[in-house]
Amino acid sequence: MNMLQTELGLVKARFPEYQQVIDLLYRSDPDFKSLCSDLFLCTNMIQGFTLEMEEIKQALVEYQDIVSELEIELSTVIKNVETGN
Repeated sequence: MNMLQTELGLVKARFPEYQQVIDLLYRSDPDFKSLCSDLFLCTNMIQGFTLEMEEIKQALVEYQDIVSELEIELSTVIKNVETGN
């Protein structure tokens, strides 16, 4: 498992100069462990939201392209009727 995929690994990556203290606190302090858990959960949520936003942006671009194509097609049909073609 990637070190950043664990609560402890994430905290150590954020505060690499304090790895020994982090190990000690994580083993002995339930409040510290809870903070690590909260950081891990929030970080995972941000990553998930970021991925969703990228997917939504891509879908938005695709729909904008479709709208443009439909507008061109509609314009052609309307102009053909207007000119009697």
